[in-house]
Amino acid sequence: MNFWQTVRSPAMPASAPLPASFDIALAVALAVLGFFLPFSVAGVSIMLLVLAVLALSAAPSILRSAPWRDPVVAVGLLLLAYIATHTLVMSAFQPGSLKIVNRYHELLMAPIFLALFRLVKRKDAFFWGLTVGAVGYAATHWAAFFVPSLAASLASRRISAGFDLALLAFVIFEYARHSTHPWRWRAVAVFLAGTVIFAVEGRTGQVVLLVIVACAAWLHSPRRWRLVAVVCVPAAVLALALTSSAVQKRLAETVADSQTDGNSALTSTRIRIEFLRGGLFLAKENYLTGAGFARYAEIQRQAIDTRYSHDPVRKQHIEANLTTMNNPHNEYLMQIVGGGVAALALFMAWLVLPMLRKPQPGSMDACLVGVSLAFATGCLFNSMLMDFVEGHFYVTLLMWLLARGTTWPAQTSARLI
Repeated sequence: MNFWQTVRSPAMPASAPLPASFDIALAVALAVLGFFLPFSVAGVSIMLLVLAVLALSAAPSILRSAPWRDPVVAVGLLLLAYIATHTLVMSAFQPGSLKIVNRYHELLMAPIFLALFRLVKRKDAFFWGLTVGAVGYAATHWAAFFVPSLAASLASRRISAGFDLALLAFVIFEYARHSTHPWRWRAVAVFLAGTVIFAVEGRTGQVVLLVIVACAAWLHSPRRWRLVAVVCVPAAVLALALTSSAVQKRLAETVADSQTDGNSALTSTRIRIEFLRGGLFLAKENYLTGAGFARYAEIQRQAIDTRYSHDPVRKQHIEANLTTMNNPHNEYLMQIVGGGVAALALFMAWLVLPMLRKPQPGSMDACLVGVSLAFATGCLFNSMLMDFVEGHFYVTLLMWLLARGTTWPAQTSARLI
């Protein structure tokens, strides 16, 4: 048995099986969590409380499962410990510092989710709930074409919506290979991907979709055609995407805003460019030990004073829009500016470890590469681990896949209804 197999199935002392009523309650709770995960922060918070109660009631079994032995979970806990220690050393016990540490609590949730997914017999309950919630959420985006007030409400969630739907489309497409009804699941995957392209005006989701399309092309192509597929299939999807008014609008904004004068109004694109410039400047200044995760707004203000000391008009313009931001909207920059090279190294290890798992026959392990790459890509444009909506989605889905491991049956009777 190799190292990866060992951490997938740690030896556990014999114990009495959990009551059937507990398993049903846990399956229902995970299904409801999955349903709310793509679109409702309030719903997720309520279900986390329910799952916390269930986890406490099954604490001995959770401890015996030793979820912290999984390398992904272990490195995530190390990263959280480093963030907490570094933040408290740099910023002391202040409400702001504790709030920043709390924004990385997905890393603490990970072992609990992994243990619960291992315990529950009906592991697909979460996935079915997640699929139903995502399909309903996607349908809402199409309905928004006819309801302006709904479109305005959804606009503020376009980053998380595009990312979540794109990521789930990939997982469903892979899931179809293990189902007795593959074309039904593939139709759902295409519907979610089409929603990202045509109904969600989120550039992050659209870029992530191209990455996971390339991953799907690699996984589903004959070995000798994989390199061709990785180039041609995303190119075909990109060509289709360019016919979408949503993509055309965001592309036009990106091109136009990146060419405007530096003192013009700060649009979404201009803000992101300024975030990148400021983040790179701060990374150069603080890469060794980090300036503190809770001090980003403070040091950004100081950096603006330094960078624009000879351009008071530009300085005033930037200060009016960016100095209250507490992160660079890039998780890699956030880690190195906040915690230095040690934090960035731990974060990169946490991202890469799922990709290194050797796929087992008949399992969903191959999904881990695409899912991790998608999250890694999204982190280039947003602080996705700090921004808990995307962080919750990724970590929960990742733990479900890790718990799935070698337990996937030879043939599953997964159905849409």
